[in-house]
Amino acid sequence: MTKHRLAIVDLGCKVNQFEGEAMTEAMEAEGWEFVPFGAAADCTIINTCCVTARAQADSRRWIHRARRANPHGILLAVGCYPQIASQEVIALGADGVAGNQEKEAIPAIVEKLQQGKRGLIQVGKIKEAARPPDLSVHGFRNHTRAFLKVQDGCDARCSYCIVPLARGRSRSVSMADVIASLKQLATAGYREVVLTGIHLGAYGQDLNPRTTLVDLVHRIEEADTPTRIRLSSLEPQEATPELIAAIAASPKICPHFHLPLQSGADHVLSRMNRPYTSAFFRDLVHQICDLLPDAAIGCDVIAGFPGEDDEAFEMTYDLLHDLPISYLHCFPFSPRPGTKAAGLDGKVGERQKKERVQRLRALGMEKRQTFYSRYLDQTISLLIEHRREGEMLRGLSRNYLFCLIEGGDELMGKEVQAVMYDVKQGRGVGRIVR
Repeated sequence: MTKHRLAIVDLGCKVNQFEGEAMTEAMEAEGWEFVPFGAAADCTIINTCCVTARAQADSRRWIHRARRANPHGILLAVGCYPQIASQEVIALGADGVAGNQEKEAIPAIVEKLQQGKRGLIQVGKIKEAARPPDLSVHGFRNHTRAFLKVQDGCDARCSYCIVPLARGRSRSVSMADVIASLKQLATAGYREVVLTGIHLGAYGQDLNPRTTLVDLVHRIEEADTPTRIRLSSLEPQEATPELIAAIAASPKICPHFHLPLQSGADHVLSRMNRPYTSAFFRDLVHQICDLLPDAAIGCDVIAGFPGEDDEAFEMTYDLLHDLPISYLHCFPFSPRPGTKAAGLDGKVGERQKKERVQRLRALGMEKRQTFYSRYLDQTISLLIEHRREGEMLRGLSRNYLFCLIEGGDELMGKEVQAVMYDVKQGRGVGRIVR
């Protein structure tokens, strides 16, 4: 019997990528065959994002593309966009929609659509969800590194953010389940796993007994887990001295911090409802560098938030300029309906937003160049990815240096020692130490 064919597109964050892989595995367990997007498919799933206006627009475009690619196949849109606007997504042409908690029931939802139940809406009240959706993965196709979701949802109320409406309150995966998943991924051959969450630093606060991310780090050290564990984004106030010390003492946890600053002006941080000051952030970065001098430190920054005048922007720019940051992710402010920030006064023009983002991105490239240049002519350990960048292999160091080297496909998925001898366009260039 010919298998039904499934295509899936994951948009947005690493959490979505984990969930997309888990949904694919669940469908394969029901006899479906995975095919790349654009191939003939009996069902296409668009795993949407709506964190910014641009992300939501991308979700709409992919829904339209999916309908054109397979006009007679089932089209199911899932995740954050349907969670906040299910009828709007149905109106775009999806046969059915499912929310974030419903991702654990995707095979049953697709079966309903196969039975002809078009216009199906399976979107529950995410704020009432008491646990993360029951999803697991055994591997990541075409990925050298695996992602593992250990936490979902967010209890913070940043004034610009729609994520709590789309993801619900903070819920954690039990430590036993996290460790079991890590052991399984290690057995499958993964050398690095990225721990992901919507609010990773809140891990364990909802569990009984209550635990913390530091407790999880210590448990990972004791277990037969992959030799490289990377933490995804952490809120600044949750990069505690205890966590920094645990990472500094760990042979497994990678020395890499991604900290969303968002603004370097205290009055803008207050309007954003961010619970720290620029002075706190400055001290935090120096604390990390004191204990982990080789750590990569990346930042998220929002340009053009309401009330960010020229002086406030320069405060942000100067703070980042003076700190030993490794790279920047910069975004123009995107008002989201349903958030407090959408109604704030002091709006910044689109042209000013664009100019500020360009300046920040130029600074980010300078920071990256400076960070990489520290390692010129040094030997670094690289995990070689299962893909090439042009003709070159691409490897990743523990402290988030991407380096291109020459070599054969047999090196993919392995760790090698290499000397980085050049830095070009935000990438290292190296050669393997024979």
